Amino acid sequence: MDALIAGTLALLLAGVLVTAAVGRWLAGRLKQPEIVLEITVCLLLGAVLVSQVGWGAPETAGREVLEFLGHFGLALFLVSAAHGIRQGGDRLSGRAVAWLSAGSTLPAMVSGVLLATWVLTVGSADLRGEASPTALTLMLAVSLAVTAVPVLAGILRDRRMENTEIGRLAMTSAVAIDAVTWVLLVVAIGLATGQDGAVKAVAVLLGGIPAVLAVRWIARTRALETLASRHPYVAMILVAVIAYAASQTTGGLGLTEIFGAVLVGFALPSDGAWARVSHQLGRLGRLLLPVMFTLTGTALAAGVPNVVSWEAIVIATGLAIVSKLAGSYAGARLGAQSRLASLKLAALMNTRGLTEIAVLQAGYSAGILAPGLFLALIVMALITTGLSGPLLWAVDRYADARTAKLESAA
Repeated sequence: MDALIAGTLALLLAGVLVTAAVGRWLAGRLKQPEIVLEITVCLLLGAVLVSQVGWGAPETAGREVLEFLGHFGLALFLVSAAHGIRQGGDRLSGRAVAWLSAGSTLPAMVSGVLLATWVLTVGSADLRGEASPTALTLMLAVSLAVTAVPVLAGILRDRRMENTEIGRLAMTSAVAIDAVTWVLLVVAIGLATGQDGAVKAVAVLLGGIPAVLAVRWIARTRALETLASRHPYVAMILVAVIAYAASQTTGGLGLTEIFGAVLVGFALPSDGAWARVSHQLGRLGRLLLPVMFTLTGTALAAGVPNVVSWEAIVIATGLAIVSKLAGSYAGARLGAQSRLASLKLAALMNTRGLTEIAVLQAGYSAGILAPGLFLALIVMALITTGLSGPLLWAVDRYADARTAKLESAA
């Protein structure tokens, strides 16, 4: 790589990181989850790079370096996210968790099936793509069912709800939902590659369980526990290499690279020095994720012009919001939660954030989601995540008004 290309890449990387920082700053000013504005500005940056300077085509010199950084960051982030799923939530009422999880998942998956039916029967060819109807239907069912554990955790922390019963119930249910959706995602991608792909998906799922248990046992040996405790940076490098190799292996099998990284996250012990290693890897991965968002923006802008379908955006967003809010509220009520608590839980479970973006990126990379539909679902993910704050604010105002009315009546 010559000096000019290296300098250009360094400048681009700096521009991406600065743009992401601006997005986070704007999010703070607007009291929105950071990821909403961060993804938005990075997608726009990708479009600007294509339209204004002509950078971003697959054959662009040096693009492979940024692609490596983006995929590497995604792998590290997913290790930490999956590790967090294993840690998520204290034990609560089994009835409350089961009903909230079911209410937040099943109606949303049904809505995903309805969206797939519309795409396959009414939507344009640009939305349908070339994936099999079964793979597309399962992909959309998964996409609408997701609740983002990492972003939800941030919202709970910002509002000081992480140790409340509502916060713990939301987190525990989100953990259960995401554990199921990762598995269904792998099946969807396996189906997209035909019969052999489905067999590979089942094989990876079945082989992943003993692999996870074996790695966890090895990681708990005294030698590796000592390594993680005394030399955390060495342990981080070791896990990062394994995570990236695992992600590339499952990606090379025709499945999503996400699954390989998630398996590594599940394999790490949930406490002690390994928890600190996972946390630091997540921070590094989170820093590099904007590179992936920017590259996605360049791909959408350079490869497929005029992919925006406002009809798909409205339908996907409407189905996603209604199914999550109504289903989560009903599930919470069936789980013996109060009306006010159920409203708050519904607002929290509507958060999709980074987990949704990772799921959509996998579906897009696998060819299941056509560019127009992918963009519509990206917008849906940003809107639903951005709604969490205003919805919680509205519920709080409702609670205050109700309290004031009762006090005045007394």
